[in-house]
Parts: sequence; structure tokens; C-alpha cells
Amino acid sequence: MPHIWIEYSGNLKLDTRALMRTVQDAAVGDGTLFPLAGARTRALRVDDYLIVDGHPDNAFVHVVLRIGHGRSDAQKAALGERVFQALTAALAPHMDANPLGISMQIEEADAVLNYKVNNYRDYLAARAADAAAALAAPPRTVVGAALNTRQSLEALDGAMDAPPYNAPPKAPVLFIKPANTYAQDGDVITLPADVDEVEVAACLGVVFSRRATRVGEADALAYVAGYRVVADISVPHASYFRPALKQKCRDGFCPIGRELAPAASVADPDALEIEIHVDGALAQRVSTADLVRPVAQLIAHVTQFMSFDAGDILLVGAPHNAPRLRTGQRYDIRIPQVGTLSNRLAAATA
Repeated sequence: MPHIWIEYSGNLKLDTRALMRTVQDAAVGDGTLFPLAGARTRALRVDDYLIVDGHPDNAFVHVVLRIGHGRSDAQKAALGERVFQALTAALAPHMDANPLGISMQIEEADAVLNYKVNNYRDYLAARAADAAAALAAPPRTVVGAALNTRQSLEALDGAMDAPPYNAPPKAPVLFIKPANTYAQDGDVITLPADVDEVEVAACLGVVFSRRATRVGEADALAYVAGYRVVADISVPHASYFRPALKQKCRDGFCPIGRELAPAASVADPDALEIEIHVDGALAQRVSTADLVRPVAQLIAHVTQFMSFDAGDILLVGAPHNAPRLRTGQRYDIRIPQVGTLSNRLAAATA
């Protein structure tokens, strides 16, 4: 084994030569006890690592310092304290920026001295507090998946093979609901003067618990804090060839349920019934079992090219043939295990 060995996680940008010099200078001291002249050294970056909760920001640095025999316990302890103090001082900027664990051990043939410090608990607490605040606040972004139900694709059978589409979609067809569209349960939604009627699509909203980037399908649900009932309101339109901003991004066109159903309370997000009632009468009943891309797969596909942060929402798919409403009407959306959402539509006033 080398006299000085440094292992560190691949998400740290370390100047390993400088860090090695810091360790060696601290270990040598005045040169009387630990000369380490010509000591062998090696730094190894570890790209496959999992720490605490597996969050990609977590980092570590581990140092092994091998010494010869003949030093007293007091001398070895003095060496360890001196080197570990220099090591933590050198890595302080990284600890300020990352959840970082630093560990060091001094090895002989018989004895081992271990030194450790980390700030994981502090970062986990801060991360949990940030996530709680994000979940309580309006989302940073809401992204919806269009044509993600089998019925909606079947309704366009044949049309997808003609211009301008020429083929069914091979990737998720997405749309954005910007902040001006956000509304809450119980709000009155004012329809613009140029809009006679709207489609109200009852959607399951997936709420993220932490930053999700290039997530694998097997791990996708681990990034979900829970689910909300969301209404995707839009002016009726038939073309998906161009972004339907004017149709989908009017003020108040994305009411979001107040209740967050924790992910653990929803046994299977791909087997949820969704009902929408208009003026008290059942207008549509659908199920997330009809999704072309189930929830985990959709998360995996979308996060390959965009990131979600805590509190962001992904609408997994609007049902085909959503009910159309006019001013004065009221809708109630119910998703068992998740919650409810109710809003009344009103005409714009002069």
C-alpha cells in the first residue's frame, strides 16, 4: 500500500497534487519523527459511490497514512491531529459547498488510528427544510405530457402518419404551464372575453421531492414527494404540431389541489381512477392505467433532457375527450388516495 493514499468521490473537483502536498507537509512536520522521504503517494477518484441517502451532491474524501513502527501512541496521536487539522482546513471550501465527509486513518502493521468528520446530518436537515418550503410554495414549473394516454393516441390513429406529423410520437410530447396559470382549489377561474368554452382535463400531478436529473426508471419514484390533483384547462384545439401557448397558458388555467398525498400513501400511481363531475353530474371517469408511459417511465424519459426541483410538478397525461365547460359552470375532480379539486368558471368583467 502507498505511504499516502487519497480516495475521493467523483463529484469533487480536487487539486490532488496540492492536497497530497498538504497531507505530506503536515505529516513530515520538522522531519524528526516522520521523515517520509520519497514516500509513495496515490490519489484515486471513485465514480461509483453511494453515501447516506444517495443524493448526487454528497461527497467524501478518505486518506490513509501508513507509517513505520517505533512511535509511541502519543506521537501517533499528535501526528493524526496535526494532519487531520490540515486536511479539514484544506477541504473547508468544499465542505461549505457540499455535504462532505472527511475521514483519515493512520496504519501500522498492528494499530490503526481513525479520524472522521462530516456534515451530512446538517445538509440532510437543510435539504429537508428546503424541500418542505418548496412543497409549501407554488411550484417553480409545471410540465404536462400530451398524448400520453392510449385513448388520445387511438383517437388520432391515421392522422399521426400524415403531414405534419408523419409518424406517431417516439418521445414524450410536452407542454408548459407557467406561473401565471396557477390557481388553487376553490378559486374562481375567469375566462377571457375571447373564449366561449374550455376543456378541463383532470390530471394526476407528480410532485418532486428533490432535484431529478437523468433519473433511471427503477429509481424514478424515489424522487417523488407525493401527488396532487391538477386541472389542465385549455381552449379547445386540434393541432399538436405547434406549442399551444395561447390555448394552454391563459391566466388561471392550471388550478392545483391544496392537498399533497405523500408518495407512501399511494400504493400504485399507475392504477388510480380519476373522476370529473360538472355541475354535480359525472362527466368522465378515466384511469392512470391507460397511460402510454407509466409514471416512473415518464419521469425517466423527461429527466434525460430537463431537471425538476423540489416542488415541481409533472402532469402524467390528460385524458382524451375532456369535458368542455362554459362560464357559470363548476367542476369537481376526485382522485382516490390523492385528493379533490373544485373550481367555478366565471366570465371576464369589463
